[in-house]
Amino acid sequence: MLKMIKGCKIYGLNKLQEHYEINGFTMRANVNADKIREVIQHFIFSQTSLLFFVLELPSNEIDEKRLRKCDYDSMHKDIYYIDGLSKEEILTLITNYGDLLINDGLSGFGFGSHDNTAEIMVDKYNVVTLWTHNMEKYDGFFEQHNINRTDKLVTAWDTFNDDTPGESFCFEVDGKNVFCLIDELKDWGIYFAKQREG
Repeated sequence: MLKMIKGCKIYGLNKLQEHYEINGFTMRANVNADKIREVIQHFIFSQTSLLFFVLELPSNEIDEKRLRKCDYDSMHKDIYYIDGLSKEEILTLITNYGDLLINDGLSGFGFGSHDNTAEIMVDKYNVVTLWTHNMEKYDGFFEQHNINRTDKLVTAWDTFNDDTPGESFCFEVDGKNVFCLIDELKDWGIYFAKQREG
């Protein structure tokens, strides 16, 4: 059974296991909450170029009222980046904010290489996605964390229905949440990049 992050709750938990699947240039996995940090660090240590940080936050209520024409329209995300980070800077960011980022149920975050060969993203409900044009380099990546391959990954999203919905909510550490990171990371050079459906 998958160990969920603190900012999410699902009712079909017994259907979820740590597994990953490969589809083209994408590896997508269910990762136990207590392993997400080590998976991210493994990815960071495998990089040779400068890195970027990406943070996806839910758009504010005012923007949603303007952008959505009806209740069935998709919600939106605000995308922020920090460019040109070294491995050491990324590890400092993870040390300082990892617990908040990993356990928040509303946001997504990730890291990628500036040479455009790989990116890792942590999304809601413990889903970790690795994109790469060099699949050979990441052969056995998830197995090193005792996460085995499956032909069809079942994620939390596959369990949702009227009887077993999912819940996600904002997680706080010392009175701070992910929305505070926009101010907290100003000195790091965080900037707003775009708003998109999500």
